[in-house]
Amino acid sequence: MQTQPELLKEVRTAIENIAEAEVMAQNEQGKLVVVLDTQGNRQAADTITAIQNTAGVLSATLIYQYDDRSEPQVEDAE
Repeated sequence: MQTQPELLKEVRTAIENIAEAEVMAQNEQGKLVVVLDTQGNRQAADTITAIQNTAGVLSATLIYQYDDRSEPQVEDAE
């Protein structure tokens, strides 16, 4: 994600206050790498939207998504 460099500390603090989010890396130009650990796609989307709406955030984009929950098995009704 990209922040306004002069607001990097404030944005990082706001993201760190989101239970599902962890800042993994940052640079002086205001770029952050944030990992989300959510219970599903809807929660992930809602969290990304919350981050995008944070003052000082210029952009937040999903780069990679992984879901390690196994899919429920559907049995045939035959």
